[in-house]
Amino acid sequence: MKLDGFVWKGFYLPLFFVLLVGPNIVFSQCQKINSCSCRLPSGIIDLSPIGSGNPLYKDLKATQFPDDFLYSWNPCKPFTGEGSCTDVAVCQKSTDGQTTYSLGSQDSAAFGGDNNTVTLGYTGPAPDNRQSEIALTCTSGATQFTVLGEDTSASVYKFELKSPCACPGSSGSCGSSGISGGWIFVIILVVVLVVYLVGGVLFMSLVKKASGAERIPNVEFWKDLPVLVKDGAVLVISPCRKEGKYDSI
Repeated sequence: MKLDGFVWKGFYLPLFFVLLVGPNIVFSQCQKINSCSCRLPSGIIDLSPIGSGNPLYKDLKATQFPDDFLYSWNPCKPFTGEGSCTDVAVCQKSTDGQTTYSLGSQDSAAFGGDNNTVTLGYTGPAPDNRQSEIALTCTSGATQFTVLGEDTSASVYKFELKSPCACPGSSGSCGSSGISGGWIFVIILVVVLVVYLVGGVLFMSLVKKASGAERIPNVEFWKDLPVLVKDGAVLVISPCRKEGKYDSI
């Protein structure tokens, strides 16, 4: 059977293209692994290192007016709060604590978005079926959770999590604050000082056959150190004085 150009271009060419590239298609949407992790082509986003509490983020106010509710969220594990917030992931509560709503359980967790924007959403129980959505923003700084509040146009309650744990392929320690550069310097300085003193004492004792205070390496320097520190402090804190005297001609 002879195929004209229209049939070839309209059917067989697209089919050939699909068969050719189909096995190599990579879906960019974050595929759910569990309630606090999903997989992207660039790596896994895992929120579990952030930690959990009862809940971890509790009774936070919305930043968007006129939402005046209080919100609580616990990543990965359910928590039980007041009223209807039993075994939930997100809880909404009035400021007087008399009204509560579940904004979703861990079982309802669903990931959306792609490499650029990943969201974690929850759906509450009937009849309200209130929805919540957390925008996961990859940052290199400390983890921050912000309550944005109700988006009336979309009938959803929105939040934002800025964290290194929101970065695909982040390490398991992304939830910790880590040690600052200043503390690293102090630790290195202390280690070097201990090695210097211990090694110096051993060298002076075993090789130089010194005894008493003479076993301390550079002992004269350490004796003069308090005086040197005092002189340096006086030089720094003392005002500079200029002599207003001139030699007589």
